[in-house]
Amino acid sequence: MNNIPKTMKAAITHGPGEVEIEQIPVPSYEPDLVLVKVAACGICGTDIHIYEGHMRPMWPPYYPFIQGHEWAGEVAAIGSRVRTKLEVGDRVIMEPTIGCGACAMCIEGGYHLCQNASEPNGGYKLLGHTADGAFSEYGVAPANNLHKMPASMKWEDAVIVNQVVIALHALDRAKVEPSDTVAILGPGLLGLSVLQLAKYLGASKIYIVGRGYRLGIAKDLGADVTVDITKEDPVEVIMAETKGRGVDLAVECAGPPETMQQAVAVVRRGGRVVLEGINGGQEVSFNTDRIVLDEIAIFGGRGSPNCYPRAIQIVSDGHIATKKMLTHSFSLDEFTEAFRMFKAREDGVMRAMIVP
Repeated sequence: MNNIPKTMKAAITHGPGEVEIEQIPVPSYEPDLVLVKVAACGICGTDIHIYEGHMRPMWPPYYPFIQGHEWAGEVAAIGSRVRTKLEVGDRVIMEPTIGCGACAMCIEGGYHLCQNASEPNGGYKLLGHTADGAFSEYGVAPANNLHKMPASMKWEDAVIVNQVVIALHALDRAKVEPSDTVAILGPGLLGLSVLQLAKYLGASKIYIVGRGYRLGIAKDLGADVTVDITKEDPVEVIMAETKGRGVDLAVECAGPPETMQQAVAVVRRGGRVVLEGINGGQEVSFNTDRIVLDEIAIFGGRGSPNCYPRAIQIVSDGHIATKKMLTHSFSLDEFTEAFRMFKAREDGVMRAMIVP
């Protein structure tokens, strides 16, 4: 504890698109939190929306604010009232969702749907969204939100775990049965995580829909059929490929209304759809007669409740090609350039991480 500095470097968001690298006090961890020296923090699409102010006033609820919710690091200090098996020096991955612990959803294990999420003092927090995250040299979290890393796991693997958990929850929602055919709409990191997990869980054939260089990565990772939306109609292609039947499961990982409509259109009678993308509140129209008469099951999916231990084991066992997914690394001083490059999909970027 004596080695902990008084101040740290952090990327401070002061308003939409306004970020300064500043020296600020190291966050307080006494008596109930764990202080972590941040080793790596991933940049995801939600970070871009928060950075540009698209999610205000929900995310962030205040300025100045520290973003960053895909972080991992080394335990630096443990609050005096914390009960945990963690020790100083342990390497951990942080889970960002903190439920109130008292509402019906939290008690049932659905803490990501905490009923007090909209209450300012209800106890719910989403680190990097509603409370400060870790685009900084240090971060704090409750001990229960810190998952110990296997000795063989690298920081790059840890960053990717934070997307694998979301993909795992999506597949928990609708299940993947052995021999299922699966369509994935959106070949970003989430879609590529769904792809690899679906293969691991027994899917027989996987279609992935998108554009650009990411389709090539999807092919390398095991996609059986890639559909380029700039050249082909994905509904026509998938229905032709399946001889008019449709796939057993479609997972939408992009967000645009038309992509959500396509996800429903490509599933068979009695099929399942998981909607993971966020489109900023746009209305989406569906043919509800088909949903009713064909008994299409539609699931929403968000977050990663109770998924971290399984995802860490899956990644540690080598079932996720993290080297193809974590492509770029930046220092904290390069924060603005990292965000620009990630948003522009420049230089083949898939996932970028900040290394404080």
